[in-house]
This record gives sequence, structure tokens and C-alpha cells, in this order.
Amino acid sequence: DTEMERPIFNEPDNEEIWNAAIVCGDEAVGMNVWTRCDITAHFPASVDLSQVADAVRYTFEMPTMPRYTVDKIPDKDWVKHVQSAWKPFVCTGNSNNSNSTTFVLTFPWHKPNHVQQALSLYYQKHKHQHQQYDEHFVWEPDSYVRIQLEGGIAFGTGEHPTTQLCLGWVADLYDNAIIQNDDHMFLDYGAGSGVLGIAACLCSSQVRAIGVEIDADAIRIADANAKTNKVNMHSYLPPITLDHKDDESASISMKARARTNLAPLPEDLHVPIYDACAANILARPLVSLADTIATMLKPGAKLGLSGILQYQANDVVTAYSEYFHDVKVQEQRGEWVLITGTRK
Repeated sequence: DTEMERPIFNEPDNEEIWNAAIVCGDEAVGMNVWTRCDITAHFPASVDLSQVADAVRYTFEMPTMPRYTVDKIPDKDWVKHVQSAWKPFVCTGNSNNSNSTTFVLTFPWHKPNHVQQALSLYYQKHKHQHQQYDEHFVWEPDSYVRIQLEGGIAFGTGEHPTTQLCLGWVADLYDNAIIQNDDHMFLDYGAGSGVLGIAACLCSSQVRAIGVEIDADAIRIADANAKTNKVNMHSYLPPITLDHKDDESASISMKARARTNLAPLPEDLHVPIYDACAANILARPLVSLADTIATMLKPGAKLGLSGILQYQANDVVTAYSEYFHDVKVQEQRGEWVLITGTRK
């Protein structure tokens, strides 16, 4: 971004503007949360764009006409085009063990040959870590864990470094026999697509996963993904008592309650019954949720946190060290880190 492009989102310093924009909605219009706005819009070819530009100038009381450029969009099957760009995604444990559990994230249109190609490309790229690599090897379905996701608006399709870090952490838990115990309870806090809870369940049929998510659409997608993968996972809105941990979460959660009949997390699931918890959110919400997550985990339960940039790690480590042993940055991928710990 340039100096003229400084978005007020994520974790800004100007709390007054941020809170107004999130909580007040339309009342925040005109508060200049952006110094400059670049907008991309799609119009039918028959639309007079000069009239559109003039309407924008009039509506926003601009002294001059806004500058704009026009690009012609080719006529093609865009569904197939987008699908072709989404390849199966391969992820293994963070420990770099050559025998690590391998996750393959796929979408409904991916065929077995697409999966084989993705595995071959992955192991060719990482063959220095996997000495048994053979370019002619054919992976049998029982040699990897396939997770099928619906392409949608929920976070967690595998491409983001934080999802990869958390999936690697789940793989390490399974490889170290931590989530193979009978009646293992796994908490996916900030579930998004449900991919982390689903991954844990697919590792072992003994695992039951519970997702907590503030976005109603994400809950529906996570539940649908769990059904598709035939795993024991269900997602809920956070309990009402947790709505006010931060203004952004409060706003989204209250809107979800107002427009849906989705259930909040039942009381019997909001107690220390979980053997492991993955929370891939953002640093600020994670800090505010430290006591909440801690009260839901058994002594000795494992914790994996991401959505955290390197420079934010100390704040998260400090917040969780009150409740967890050995809280530390376990892995880093680019600017993103994975923080782990064990419940006291």
C-alpha cells in the first residue's frame, strides 16, 4: 500500500474511528476511514459510464469528476475458469517428519487425478524432507487425509499461511498420539469453514469437534462441510455472555442473532471438557479471549493459536501464559506465527 492507501481495519490505532465504523454502521459514513478509495465495479456493456461517474461526483459532492479506467471483461465460462484456478491443497505436519500425516484439501469438482497431481507436485517440491519420494508413486486414498470443502465465503480453504500452520499443528497432534484417545474433544474457536475441526475428526473416529463462530454464514458452511466429510462436528454462535469481548465481534455476533435462529453454544459444551483447541483468528480477539478459551480446556489440554503476525506474538504469549505452560512461538511462515501451549 502507498501512503494514500491506509485501510482502517484489522487492528488499527484509531479506536474511535474503528468502533464507530463497526458498531454504528451507516452513522460512520463521512468519517474518512480511508484517505483514498479505489473501487472496482462491474457494469453491463450497455451502461453509460460517464453518467455513472457524474452520479458519483454528485452524490459525494466531489469538486471534479472521479478518474476512472475501463477494462473489457472477456465472455467466458467464469465458473469453470475460477474452478480451474483452485487446485487441491496439500499440507503436512510442521515437524517435517517424513511420515507426517498428509492433508489434501479439495473442492467438489476435483477428481482423483487432480489429487494425484497435487500430491506429486507437493512432494517433488519438498522431496528434501521426504526421502521416500518417487515421481512415479501413486498415492492410495488411505495414504492421505482428504478434506472436501465447499467453495464459499468462510475462511479456511488452506491457502493462507495461518490455516497451513494450524493444519500442521493438528497433524503433529495426531502423529504424536495426542488426538487418538477415546472420546477426544476438539475445540475449533473461530471455526470459519470448520477445516481444523474436520481435520482433527478425520484423523481419528474417536474425535468429536465443536466449532465456535460469530458469523452465521460461516456456521452454515462449517456444518455443511462437516456433513460432507461425515464427521462428528457441529458449530455454534458464542454464548451471549461472550459477545462483548471486542466491538467487532460483538457487532457481527449480534447481527447473526438478529437474523438467524442459530443456536449459541450450549452450557454443557462451555465447560472444561476439551483436550485440544485451535483458534485461528486475529491477535486482538485472541488476547481478549484468553480467559474464555482457558476455562474450556482440561488441565494438560493442547493449544494452537494463529492469525498472529510476528510483531504481535509477545502480546498473545503474555495473555495466555497466565493459564498455559510453555507458551511460545512454535512455528513461523512468512510474517505469520503459530503459538502453542499446554493448559495448566
